[in-house]
Amino acid sequence: MSTDDCTWERHRFKANLDDPRPVKFPPPGPYWVSGEGDDYSIVVAYLPLREPVTHWWPEARDIDSEVRDEITFTDRFPKPEWWAK
Repeated sequence: MSTDDCTWERHRFKANLDDPRPVKFPPPGPYWVSGEGDDYSIVVAYLPLREPVTHWWPEARDIDSEVRDEITFTDRFPKPEWWAK
């Protein structure tokens, strides 16, 4: 899937505290670990519309999602070095 003309979903969810990485790499969009709780990491990930979060993070829970036309990089969420787009 081309990411040039893609509609994205920005997901924020709880993942494994010890290893919050996706089970397959690279995922189709960038992600960041933005914090942690007592027994979980908080992950923010962009995935193409209708791509299930649980395909990449099977343990994901408390998922909040919103549709975006583009990926927004900021000082807090900089473009990952591995992300080619």
